[in-house]
Amino acid sequence: MENKFLHHFTKALIEFMIISGILVCAFVPFLVFKAAAYYPFINSIALQIIAVLIVSGITSLYILWEIRRIFKTIVNTNPFTIENVSVLRRIALASFVIAVTYIAKCIFWFTLATAIIIIIFAIAGLFCLVLADVFKQAVLYKEENDLTV
Repeated sequence: MENKFLHHFTKALIEFMIISGILVCAFVPFLVFKAAAYYPFINSIALQIIAVLIVSGITSLYILWEIRRIFKTIVNTNPFTIENVSVLRRIALASFVIAVTYIAKCIFWFTLATAIIIIIFAIAGLFCLVLADVFKQAVLYKEENDLTV
């Protein structure tokens, strides 16, 4: 019963994050220009901020979409498939894209939060690559076991 609740909660949370992420990405230009009314220094870098937020937002939506694909295999079938290995590698690449995007942001506006985002997404990318290798090894063991039986 508890796992069923957790499953539905996680699924709903992923769906909510995708929908809200699409809405936030759509309103980024409006929100940045609205913030510029209160913080005039933003006017000089508004387009760069919009570009960074749009790129990282779309990439984050892509990561959520891929997580959703993995989640479906965990619930419905065996999660140790070669497709999940590919999904984890794509998530790692997307994480590195976000890290590089924020490295580029440091050229025109450095903040401590930017440095933290770079570190978090670089570590997330490395974690996904390691997890992809673990999943690949599990797939090989499973295939070997299936052939033995």
